Amino acid sequence: MTEQEKQIVAKASVPMTIANGFRWLFLTAALLIVLVLFFGNKLWEGAAWYEAFTARAYSFLLWDILLMLLSSIVRIIFAARYNRIVKNL
Repeated sequence: MTEQEKQIVAKASVPMTIANGFRWLFLTAALLIVLVLFFGNKLWEGAAWYEAFTARAYSFLLWDILLMLLSSIVRIIFAARYNRIVKNL
């Protein structure tokens, strides 16, 4: 592989890496919220502040999971593009 081909491959992998980073960010946030909700239902059951937090947490979790799904789809698209570029070299 020539130096120019290596640069093309490296440049094509950047968007895939960024999309994967966003996917991991959203996954980590969702996991943290789910754990807080799970243990919070056992520890703070019936607390008024926890009930208000739960409503907002589920709303945030919905959007977080949708963004994680979107970033996964974008990553798949970039991975297909990357594979096509590598195959043509």
